[in-house]
Amino acid sequence: MKKIYLSFLLLGITSTAANAQQTTKPYSFGKINTSAVKPTQQNPSEPKALGVEIWADDFNDGTNWTIDNDGQAGGVFGWSIDATSDGWWSANGITSTSGGGYAELSNGDPTAPTPTQALDVIYTMTSVALDIPNLPGNTANTDQVTLQYQEFGARFNDLQEVQISVDGLAWTTIRDNSDEYGVLSASGGSAYPNPANISINLAPYITGNASTVQVRFSWTTNFPSLSTNPNVWVAYGWYIDDLKIFTNPDNDVESTDPYWGTAFLNYSQIPTTQVAPIDFVTEPFNGGLNPQTNVELNVDFNSGAWTGVSQSVTIPVGAYDSLILSTQYTPAAVVGSHVFTWEITQDEIDDVPSNNVIQGDNFDVTEYIYAQDDNLIDGSENNGGEAYEVGNFFDIWADQTVYYVDVKLHNTTEIGSTVYAKIYSFDGTQATFADALTFEQQSDYHTVTTSDVSGVLSLPLLFPTPLTVAQTTYFVVLATDGDGGATDDVVCATSGTSPIGFSYVYIQADDTWYLQPATPIVRLNFDGSAWGLNENGENISAVNIFPNPANDMVNVSYNVVNTSDVTVEIMDMTGAVVSTVSDESNVQGVQHISVNTSSFAAGVYYVNISTAEGVVKNKFVKQ
Repeated sequence: MKKIYLSFLLLGITSTAANAQQTTKPYSFGKINTSAVKPTQQNPSEPKALGVEIWADDFNDGTNWTIDNDGQAGGVFGWSIDATSDGWWSANGITSTSGGGYAELSNGDPTAPTPTQALDVIYTMTSVALDIPNLPGNTANTDQVTLQYQEFGARFNDLQEVQISVDGLAWTTIRDNSDEYGVLSASGGSAYPNPANISINLAPYITGNASTVQVRFSWTTNFPSLSTNPNVWVAYGWYIDDLKIFTNPDNDVESTDPYWGTAFLNYSQIPTTQVAPIDFVTEPFNGGLNPQTNVELNVDFNSGAWTGVSQSVTIPVGAYDSLILSTQYTPAAVVGSHVFTWEITQDEIDDVPSNNVIQGDNFDVTEYIYAQDDNLIDGSENNGGEAYEVGNFFDIWADQTVYYVDVKLHNTTEIGSTVYAKIYSFDGTQATFADALTFEQQSDYHTVTTSDVSGVLSLPLLFPTPLTVAQTTYFVVLATDGDGGATDDVVCATSGTSPIGFSYVYIQADDTWYLQPATPIVRLNFDGSAWGLNENGENISAVNIFPNPANDMVNVSYNVVNTSDVTVEIMDMTGAVVSTVSDESNVQGVQHISVNTSSFAAGVYYVNISTAEGVVKNKFVKQ
């Protein structure tokens, strides 16, 4: 997204209490599959190689820790240290290196007939004070040390933090699992690896004042403003074991906060008309005991077809710097694949070379498709059958006409549900996210068939719509008016994780836009070669039924492509005709009909529009 808009979005992200239009939506709690989970990508599978071990605890007796369970009895509430798994979610606890005892966080059982989670609690487990420079084994008396531990568990709406203090009063968060793991819910997500090996360099937090260091593991809700909602107090379980403190290695540069993309957005598919220069940035951290010299960022495209390097810097011990590729990569405006690797290098031989290498990535230059998603369905978003919209931002670098919005529906979408797409222009100078959106165009309403959940569904816009460089940024969504909560209705497939602030979901019942952490599979399609052709051969297009759900009145509009006799009927779920609202001869062009539904019973109805060529059927809900 172009830079003028990034500041607006970041403001919304960091000030959610003041701006209710930009926040994070709590996930609804449902049936959870714990038998098949994928390991997260954010945590290394092997412990980081460090210097000398100077302190350790395998949680076999708990004497090094003070537990505050906020008045709860312990066991199934709060922290416990023993060899028994007390929680509802994992019977076997953590598969740690040492085995035996471990620390466990629980908060009741949300799956019980009457859920038992405690509300408005903060559970903490705090270590004894450690005199880091004078610990046995710290012969160098250094405060350049790293904390290691193993963990297992999963996230829902909870906040799992690791904190540190040098005075026992002020606490600094050094790890927030919300930043590292996605949510595990009925619609997707994963548990943590069992175990996940975590390393945190403590030097930036304790240097110069390391004689009374305490480590604390803290659990509470991630949504304090919703503290009376039991769903925000659900805990799967959080397990900790094998905590150790090591002196840092002699030489260790670590890549942190790597970013690639064009003006803050990276796309998986870029049309030839929207190719633009791509930046590569990272913030290397010197976690070793020596200064690191000639530190550089290196990028390699397509096995040496193009390479780039940043300026070189010298990074003092315990310090960060910033590396930006000196030359942007601009892919050729021809259809093709682009694969890159990137890493940081320095003059010294790195003792931990694995954290110099950044995870590679790839994208395609396409003829017509503009996409952010990874094209592999790994989650979903729905609103329990109520109306919602979900989508992504797109920057326009050359004037372009869009004809379709392409989406992927999750296979749990209700067959017969109704979807449509919308395009908004975006003005980042406005005060709220909702105010920043201006409606530009939408697709026809589409009734979902079985074939629609097995691939890409192209939703043709009512009219070809120009997207311009002058406007710059657009927000594109999949939308549904819902079925009143009768089913989950429309379930949008998601793929990968969005950069924070670039995917949102609108919940109509709340009249609120929320941050959407997973990337919805919602794309722009610039291929106009088949636009306007009815793929099923019917003579009816551009069907629109609104409002939906309806109360006393529903409006039906449609376009008759070629002159024809047209009958419009409303049927109930049994197929019985409730009302014949139009039966006319020699009809052509756009038609508008208003139907009084005040006498209709609440439920689902179909509008059937019949011509000699066939019948078009669309669903609406009478409340």
